[in-house]
Amino acid sequence: MDALCIQFINSDFRDFRGRWVRDDLLQPGWLEQFLVTWGLQIETSPDAAVLAALTALRDLLKRMIASLADGRIADEDLAQFNAILLKIPLHRSLVQDAEGYSLELAAVKKDWDWVQAEIAASFSHILIEHDPRRIKLCANDYCRGAFYDESKSRTQRYCTADKCANLMKARRFRARHRRDA
Repeated sequence: MDALCIQFINSDFRDFRGRWVRDDLLQPGWLEQFLVTWGLQIETSPDAAVLAALTALRDLLKRMIASLADGRIADEDLAQFNAILLKIPLHRSLVQDAEGYSLELAAVKKDWDWVQAEIAASFSHILIEHDPRRIKLCANDYCRGAFYDESKSRTQRYCTADKCANLMKARRFRARHRRDA
């Protein structure tokens, strides 16, 4: 599943072998490309306060995903999350298309608060429309990337089969053979 919130969470990019960490929010051009990809263009560049708020949102989303494994998001995290959703006023309009009518919600003002609210809404959409137990953090402690488990058995533990899962399988194999030797 390709979701706005998952790509945002994974902006805290870690080498799956544990050699380095890169914060894409601080990389020139990454945030602008992210906004273009998801149709969230705004007029102003992020300042230090905006970057701090985005980093805090990313940390909050990671905490919420980790708590989903236990089945319940902490009340204080939920309150903080809802405060982000409430940051942006919306207006509604009735729109007619070929299939009939629909109600559209649009932001009154498109700024960094709106971007944060859209990221939070994307996460909300996954929790509401899909199985919340399927959004996970990679079991590789060096990686901890977010992913949506699309396996039939819901047992996927790693974000990628060719990197994290393969690395951890090889490490378990080597540890088992060292122990047997």
